[in-house]
Amino acid sequence: MVITRREAALALLCLSVAAPARGWERARPARALTAPAGLARVAFPRDPAVIDAKRDLGAKGDGRTDDTDALQRGLDMSCGIGGSSRVLYLPNGVYRVTRGLVVSHPVGPWVYGETRDGVVLRLDAGVQGVTAVLRTHPRETGPTSADWFMRNLRNFTVDAGDNPNTDGIRYYATNSGILRNVRVVGRGRVGVNAGFLDQSGPNLVQDVLVEGFETGILTQWIWGQTLSRVTIRNCRRVGLHIDANAVGVEGLVVENTPLPVLVELPNDWGHWSGVAAIVGARLTGGDPSGPAIRSRGVLYARNVRASGFRTAIESSTPGGNAPGPVVAEYLSHPAGRLFEDAAPRSLALPIRREPDVPWETNPSRWVCANDFGAVAGDNLDDTAAIQRAIDAAAAARKTTVYLRGVGGPDPNWYTVDGEVRVHGSVRHVLGLGFGRVLGGPNGRFVVDDRSAPVVKFQSIDSFGGPPVQIINRSSRSAMVVESCGVRIVGEGSGDIFATDCPSLVDLRRPGQRMWARHLNPEGTDDVGLVRNAGCDLWILGMKCEGKGVRIRTAEGGRTELLGAFLYSPGDIAEDDARPLFDVVNASATFAGVREISFGARTFPVKVRERRGAEERVNRDQGWIGWSLFSAWTGAPAGRGR
Repeated sequence: MVITRREAALALLCLSVAAPARGWERARPARALTAPAGLARVAFPRDPAVIDAKRDLGAKGDGRTDDTDALQRGLDMSCGIGGSSRVLYLPNGVYRVTRGLVVSHPVGPWVYGETRDGVVLRLDAGVQGVTAVLRTHPRETGPTSADWFMRNLRNFTVDAGDNPNTDGIRYYATNSGILRNVRVVGRGRVGVNAGFLDQSGPNLVQDVLVEGFETGILTQWIWGQTLSRVTIRNCRRVGLHIDANAVGVEGLVVENTPLPVLVELPNDWGHWSGVAAIVGARLTGGDPSGPAIRSRGVLYARNVRASGFRTAIESSTPGGNAPGPVVAEYLSHPAGRLFEDAAPRSLALPIRREPDVPWETNPSRWVCANDFGAVAGDNLDDTAAIQRAIDAAAAARKTTVYLRGVGGPDPNWYTVDGEVRVHGSVRHVLGLGFGRVLGGPNGRFVVDDRSAPVVKFQSIDSFGGPPVQIINRSSRSAMVVESCGVRIVGEGSGDIFATDCPSLVDLRRPGQRMWARHLNPEGTDDVGLVRNAGCDLWILGMKCEGKGVRIRTAEGGRTELLGAFLYSPGDIAEDDARPLFDVVNASATFAGVREISFGARTFPVKVRERRGAEERVNRDQGWIGWSLFSAWTGAPAGRGR
């Protein structure tokens, strides 16, 4: 499954508008309705790159009018059907739908609600033949390809209503895709179904609340997934169901659900068992006669708190059961290692969430780079035009600079072959729709000490072309990179955060720190698609394809990987000595790792570790499923920062 992304490109202010609550909504704790995430407001300037569902499509959002056709047109237009890609903006309101909404284009859409709790997509009760309120693939059954990218769904509620056979969202996205700050409620089958069709993944589900289904989230038969800060409540059977997939999970909360987590072994195929790395879970209010986590697969768990269960973890694996109520660290299988003194536990690097970058809700403080001469598709360098836009924004104390989304066949991109310096008041640089930017040899966006305290880049993606670099050179400013396919470079000491990024990583300055959630570097590399030279790198959820080194950690650096799906090309040579993971006088741990191949062989060398003049290699044969592999001596984590 080698994915060619270029080929795919060718192909109510808050709750005042809501209808009366149903039974399962009345039972919901009030804090679910008043959480800041549900009230955070998103707004856009009036621009050709933004489709307003009410203003431009005629949707009413009054809870009575059938808005299905208007919303479906908006999804199609956001993907670029009939023109360039754009943002579909949903102002607050209850949007009545009478059939499933379907994304049928391979790239997009970019959907933003005004507020999570104020925008409700509500399916009529008792509808027949609707499998999901929202589905991001045109098919329900295979075969299909893996070329469905950039599903961006943010800041709204999906209400599946009283439809017992209907899912909330059937989520399909490959390489890049984010379901963020979304609430899914109803009495249906699955809240977020990420396993209805194979070849999906990897993608990210973040800051999502699911309530009231039979199963909260189903993730199976796909190529990796990352779950970050997910809350599941009041499900009738299972909270989170994982099988035939490798998943990284952080900050999971499951309440009032009989079995919070199930890691399964489909068809008793050990090589396809669920693989999970779970850190920081709180599981309460389930079946007191059963476990909080039931696992027949590969499991790494840390800092799990289970209350009201017979046992915290019930497992048929060598790791056995863990009684709880607190599980400090759990391995379903013995840790792999190359040196005898390697610690049989994870590095447990400090975890930080992405810093808040306030969304600019004043349209007058947005600046469009196209108005300063940036032109998509002309194959001319847009560096000077984008820099003029940033300079003008900074001079006027404006915060946000954007590029209009592109569409159509190649060439359709912007080109950056020089240095764009982000400075002054500018804190957000983004594409509205498909912000495709190719980087020339010198193409880079730079954050330095003249930049805002936190600078965010969003929806900037090379998509099959040479990636532009996004560099943090600052000694103090943090850099956030979200939904971007770029090369992320560290040349300073300011923190770096990457979220939903099919990106390469190159950390060059010792002491810099980076946190990544859903990283998808791909290709062939002799040194490393992800390079850590003396830095701290924490990764939750990673998927890779191709030959050569995936992660290289050197010069005293520390890398912690939690949840990885690695796809090996079938034609890899038997004598290929390049390892999946290269650790050179450094420390690294890899938890919840799955490697597969449908060709002749998997990677001949899984890990190469060098300490001084001594070098050792791991040559596990065939598909791997690791609870933990450790390449560190057990020195205390943390450097006092």
